[in-house]
Amino acid sequence: MDSQHLHEKIKEVEAWRRLAQAAEGESLLHHIGLSLYRLQGWPWVALAEVAKGQVHILLLSEAGSPKAVPSYTLEDAPCRMLYPAGEHADFMLFSNNMRRFPQWGLLKQLPVRSYLAQRLSDTRDHRHYHLIALHNNLVEEQNLPKTLVATAARRMAVEIRQKAEHRELARLQQITQHPALALAYVNDRQQLEWASPGLSQLLGSPLTALLHQPVSRLFPMVTPANLAHSRQQPVQLNQICTLADGQRQSLEIAIHSMTDGFLLSLVAPHRGGTLIGEPQPQQLTGRLEQELARLQRKGEVSALLFVDFSGPEADPLIEDQLERVLSWGAEQLRGVLRKEDFVSRLGNRLVVLTACFDHHGEVPRNQLTAIAAKVDTRLSLGVPMEGVAVCHSLRIRLITSWDSDIDEVLDPAHATPWQPQSQPTPLKILS
Repeated sequence: MDSQHLHEKIKEVEAWRRLAQAAEGESLLHHIGLSLYRLQGWPWVALAEVAKGQVHILLLSEAGSPKAVPSYTLEDAPCRMLYPAGEHADFMLFSNNMRRFPQWGLLKQLPVRSYLAQRLSDTRDHRHYHLIALHNNLVEEQNLPKTLVATAARRMAVEIRQKAEHRELARLQQITQHPALALAYVNDRQQLEWASPGLSQLLGSPLTALLHQPVSRLFPMVTPANLAHSRQQPVQLNQICTLADGQRQSLEIAIHSMTDGFLLSLVAPHRGGTLIGEPQPQQLTGRLEQELARLQRKGEVSALLFVDFSGPEADPLIEDQLERVLSWGAEQLRGVLRKEDFVSRLGNRLVVLTACFDHHGEVPRNQLTAIAAKVDTRLSLGVPMEGVAVCHSLRIRLITSWDSDIDEVLDPAHATPWQPQSQPTPLKILS
């Protein structure tokens, strides 16, 4: 091996050694620039970003030192061939005929004669970058440092990707720390592995007391069956919980499946047409007063539907079972009723007020019977809870402009028991 060839090999080893050194950001680009300069005398290396038809030079290294250059139009530059419309061109571009680009803004600053560029891929920040090497002499294609530039481009892509991931993680940490967001992660052993400060504030419980608890102990409606069902599609539940202020309120729980667990998000239900929660006679009474006033003005008809639940042979359910069944029942009613219908809990039963009951000339009781049939069908699906037999019964009460006594209207004794066409069978609460 002659001395000239040995010298070239030593320069190549030195260039790769320098490129392999630990560096990031601007220092990494200067390492790349110095490597190319020492290897073949490439004076300039730049990292460029393309946005809205402009090329922005983020960093430019001149033999390992920073240099400022302006932005320029993509259409006038050689790198336009790296960005064909609708495609991601992941290849290296070389040109040693700068006369093809007379309007290229960089030529006004640097005496460029050879151009080599590699587009960066998989940066994960939805932006477009390429690495440029520029020479002030003509370089033959067979002498291009293609492997070195390709390796440098991959390393720059990793650098940008890591920064994007760090920014994304920082944003995620800010989001999950927000007190308005009540979130929890349930592992595949159905234990609470992580909870947000928002959940801790909502429930008035320190995070240390929530973590590693079986999720069904904290939220009984989040059963193994519901978790399994979320693998097919997200699950929406209602769970009555004791909040930090000591009040018991029905919360909406959304379950989303993840690779090795489940994400739970909890929010208070929206105040509006459908209201679910603990006994709220004042809100139900207020809504009913408005409805009676409307009926007296327009002479129309509305109705109440009373829904009762019981155990086998009409035995009452224990308190915890009743809470879970009422939450489940309220959720099912949402699926068959109109958004303007009002649902509330009254004592140990659910009550539905069919606001603006529209009978279109039909006998109102026929219309209400059809609604009751839909409710009965939905409640017959079965409660997702441990194996207990539960029955439901329905009563209907028409409301007209002649009604004025709210207590009488809300008395189930004045409602008519509704029976389906065939005798119902007890619901089996699924495990």
